[in-house]
Amino acid sequence: MKKRTFAMFFISAMVLLTISVSAFAVSGPYTVYASVVSGTGAIQAVLQPGEFTVPSGSTAVITKFQHDNPATGYHNEKLGKNVYSVTQGIYMVDGNGNALMQLPAGKYRFAVGGSVGASGMLVYELHP
Repeated sequence: MKKRTFAMFFISAMVLLTISVSAFAVSGPYTVYASVVSGTGAIQAVLQPGEFTVPSGSTAVITKFQHDNPATGYHNEKLGKNVYSVTQGIYMVDGNGNALMQLPAGKYRFAVGGSVGASGMLVYELHP
């Protein structure tokens, strides 16, 4: 009887531990892409932003950013004013113009500039 009670306790504890670890687990990485493409008529270039959503109860932590413009040889890995919060109606930068690397729940738009062919990549993880 004691062995059976211990076994049930042990199994219950393992199930509870598994559930609690998965509830607090980091998810991702997730990748969002943006680019600059050819326009039509008088419009030479069009920004093609990437959109993403940080779900309620989560925070996005940006882990990587890259912006390349092959026409000029430009390469940058320092995030700037590239993430716009659709939810808040603001660019995600601090008072000094430095990019915020943690984003609260909401809808976002990631964009890069440059000439046709420029592209960008933003990688983030979701934290509880």
